[in-house]
Amino acid sequence: MIHFEQTGRGPALVLVPGLAATTRFFDPLVTDLARDHRVITLDLAGQGLSPTGAQPSTLARAVHDLRAVLLALDVRDAVLIGWSLGATVAYGYLEQHGDDRVTALVSVEQTPRLLGGDDWAYGAFGGLTPQAAREFADALGAGGRDAVANLVRGSFAAGSEPEPALLEHLVAQGAASDPAALRSLFSDALAQDWRERITAVTVPTLLVHGARSAVYPPAVADWLAAALPDAAVAPFPDSGHLPFLEETERFAAVVRGFAARHTGRPHADQQRTDRQTSTR
Repeated sequence: MIHFEQTGRGPALVLVPGLAATTRFFDPLVTDLARDHRVITLDLAGQGLSPTGAQPSTLARAVHDLRAVLLALDVRDAVLIGWSLGATVAYGYLEQHGDDRVTALVSVEQTPRLLGGDDWAYGAFGGLTPQAAREFADALGAGGRDAVANLVRGSFAAGSEPEPALLEHLVAQGAASDPAALRSLFSDALAQDWRERITAVTVPTLLVHGARSAVYPPAVADWLAAALPDAAVAPFPDSGHLPFLEETERFAAVVRGFAARHTGRPHADQQRTDRQTSTR
């Protein structure tokens, strides 16, 4: 069972959240984009309103759940918008299913490999070590708010002070996740290396990265642009890891322009905005 929501009419945009995030992270963006798009959001297993279920929370399961949502809603020619670990879920979907039901990708703030090393300068947090990764996975699995609060707080632009109510809202959303699911998903992501597999992403891709991100080095965008067959970079100078919240209007405008080039503009009879939710 996976929780999803859809709002608006028009070309489809499918938003996939990252670790310890929910559909609620995207609310300001959805409000803007749903004026002329069909916007679909989902909660990964064990996060938000999606129960963990019997199967472990892994990237493969997230890909399966994303596919199930697209099929259930009969989504076609969608632009996938994957944020952070949600971008890796999108990579996995495109590797398994190609461009079936998907026409383009917006990859927001992600690296093809979380762990840093002598051969990889673009790991998480400036070069995530195996020891630090294990400690963070254990902290996630132990539950409580601290690990999630640190992750959310560190996602805002370096040197910025996030609005307290927004910060508390995001932390509360993430902290309500199933700790075992977060640990399982993060541990699985640590084992992933997309540096060679990324060539499976052949659809047109927009790489969105915050110039003030403390989560991933902004230069990873250039690496990805060189590795992908059809990609362009959209830097966000005033953002960290959350450009869709830190520069919402600009983010929506960039996505709207990119989508228009790859899905066509919505017809007049597709403008009515409504909202549907489901956990299935």
